[in-house]
Amino acid sequence: MDKILSIVIPAYNVERYLKRCLSSIAFIKPDLLEKIEVLVIDDGSTDNTSNIALKYCNKYPGIFYLHSKENGGHGSAINTGIFYATGKYFKIVDGDDWLSSKALQKFIGILENQDVDIVASDYLCIKDKTSEILAKKTCTDDKTQYNKVSYMSKGDIKKVIKMHSLTIKTDYLKNMPYKIDEHCFYVDVEYITYPVLNVESVYYTNICLYMYRLGRNGQSVDIRSMQKNRSQHMRVYHSLTTFYKMAVKKGIAPNTRKYIERCIAQVMENQFQIYISLGLQKGIKKELREWDCKLKKNYPRIYKSTEKKSIALLRFTNYNLLKPAAIIYKLVKH
Repeated sequence: MDKILSIVIPAYNVERYLKRCLSSIAFIKPDLLEKIEVLVIDDGSTDNTSNIALKYCNKYPGIFYLHSKENGGHGSAINTGIFYATGKYFKIVDGDDWLSSKALQKFIGILENQDVDIVASDYLCIKDKTSEILAKKTCTDDKTQYNKVSYMSKGDIKKVIKMHSLTIKTDYLKNMPYKIDEHCFYVDVEYITYPVLNVESVYYTNICLYMYRLGRNGQSVDIRSMQKNRSQHMRVYHSLTTFYKMAVKKGIAPNTRKYIERCIAQVMENQFQIYISLGLQKGIKKELREWDCKLKKNYPRIYKSTEKKSIALLRFTNYNLLKPAAIIYKLVKH
């Protein structure tokens, strides 16, 4: 039976969370479960992650699969999942997150009835330990787009579709011009950007499918982790700008180019956040100024594609407000 959806689960030392993740998929109706495959990519875990996954593989043969590999980071696990995936559509669910079983059943119906390049869905941010709903994130700011198809060539796809919202045709991932960086954090933006060169149609649904866990110690989105791993964040920025340069050289469609610029702008904005958080350290202002000036010179359209007032103010003052911004940032965050 051909699978409508491949769910790829990058998993590294997530024994505390993986059962919830896998059960949220396994507990849907059996006839719908047969239509999907779940690929757990054990990225060199040293805990009980693989044994938990193996129990589901044994209980649900032909649906759950375990692929164990040496540790290579989130990007390596995604690349492995892309290689093994056979479903028409592809979705990533991190091993410490989970899906709404009820929403997944509805979502499979959408995939069967829509032949589009991307299906974008809303998601919830959930607080670790308490399971409190922190926020609902929408996949589009235009409510009129829900339950219908929008088109890249018409300029309809304005808001960047994040990893937690994204379900994309598997072939687009298998035919990406670049692989996702390995042994590196912050590669989510590569995953959502590289396959969109030929994307035309997007179906938006307000189904909250993905449950995104926040507040877990050591998460890469934590500002302390971002400070520690800022060289990796910069590596992703350089990979994306290299991709962008290649796409422009090949004659990318105008609205696709704008969309990719918005994707890369998010990395730029996060890089500013890192610099601001480090703004009291010696030499950071000079480093920020040099990096941003190169961005303006080499990629002026990306440079201009942010609407963040804090960035505009820093640039207007020649970055002289960096230290006051760092003090305010520290007070707000702590």
